[in-house]
Amino acid sequence: MKSVVELFGRSQSSQTGDQLLSSRGRLAVLVSVGALALFAPIADAYEPFWLNMLVRMMIFALLALSLDFVFGYAGLLSFGHAAMFGAGGYAAAMLISEVTVNALVVLPAAMVVGAVVAGIIGWFSVRARGIYFAMLTLAFAQLFYVMAFTDLPATILGMESFTGGDNGLYGIQRYALFGVDFTPTLVYFYLTLAAVALSFVALLRLSNSPFGRVLQGIRENEERVQFLGYDVRRYKVFGFALSGAFAGLAGGLYVPFQSVTHPGMLHWMISGELVVMLLLGGLGTLWGPMLGAALVVFLEEQLAGFASWEIVLGGIFVVVVIFAPRGLAGAITSVRDDPTNVATNAKRAIRNYIEKVRR
Repeated sequence: MKSVVELFGRSQSSQTGDQLLSSRGRLAVLVSVGALALFAPIADAYEPFWLNMLVRMMIFALLALSLDFVFGYAGLLSFGHAAMFGAGGYAAAMLISEVTVNALVVLPAAMVVGAVVAGIIGWFSVRARGIYFAMLTLAFAQLFYVMAFTDLPATILGMESFTGGDNGLYGIQRYALFGVDFTPTLVYFYLTLAAVALSFVALLRLSNSPFGRVLQGIRENEERVQFLGYDVRRYKVFGFALSGAFAGLAGGLYVPFQSVTHPGMLHWMISGELVVMLLLGGLGTLWGPMLGAALVVFLEEQLAGFASWEIVLGGIFVVVVIFAPRGLAGAITSVRDDPTNVATNAKRAIRNYIEKVRR
C-alpha cells in the first residue's frame, strides 16, 4: 500500500482528510456539531420552518457525502445515486409499515438495501469509464424509477401493491428507539445529526484508509494501480457499494421525516442536483459537498415560490466555477491559508475568463 501512496503522492483529497483528522480538524467538527445542536432548539422555538429546513439540509448533505466518496475520491461520476437513495427510502417505508419502527433495525436495513442496489449497478457499470460509466448509472437509475412508478414488482409477484405506483407509500411513521419517540421534529433533528456526524467520521476514516488510498490511485492513474497488482474492478464495485450504503441511509432518514416515499426519489434529477452540490462545495473534501448541499436546499426552500429558482442556482454555479474552481471548500481554504491572496486570485480568475471568452 505504501507504493500506491508514494506513486501518486499526497493528493488534495488526502491532504484534506489529514487536516480533518488532526486535532484542529477534530475540534472544528465537534464545534460544528455542537453549534447545530445548540441552534436547533432556538430555531424550533422561533420558527419550525427553519428546523425542518435544517433536517433536509443534513439529509441531503449525507447524500452528497456518499457521492463524494466515489466521485471525489475514486473519480467515478455517478448519475445513479438517486436509485440508492430511493431504494433505502422504500425499504425503510416498508419495514416501518409492516415490521417495526425501531431505528436500529430500519436504518441498517436501508443501508444494506442501498449497498445491494449500488453493488448491482456498479458491477455492470464499472466495465465502462468516464462518461460511459456515468450514462450507465443513469440508465440503471431510470430503470429503477420506472419499476417504482409502474409498480412492476407487484405485477411480477402477483401482489396488489408493492411500491404504491406513482402515488408511492404514505403515512410513514417516524422512528422510536429505547422508548424515545422521534415524532417531534426537534428530536428527529438530533437523530439525523447523529447519523450524519457518524457517517462523516466513517467516510473520512475510509477515505484515509489503505482502501481509500487505492481509490485515489485509481482516480489518478487506473493502469498503474492495475500494474501494481490491485483488482481495480473489485475496488470500484466495493467502493460504489459502500457509497450506496450511505445513500440508502439518507433515504432511510428522509422518508419518515417526510412521512411519504414516492418514485420521484429515484429520478435522475436528484442525481443531477447532487453533482451540482459537489461541484459547488468542492470535490474530494467531504465537508465541501455538505456546504453545497446546504446552499442548494436553502435556495430551493427560499425561492420555491419562483417558477425559475433554478436560474438563480445556475447563476451561482457559474460564478463559483469561474471564481472558485475548487468549490466553496477550496475558496475557504485559500482564504484561511493566505487571506492577502484573495484579491489576486479574483483578478486572475476574471482575467482568465475574459481571455476564454475572447477566444
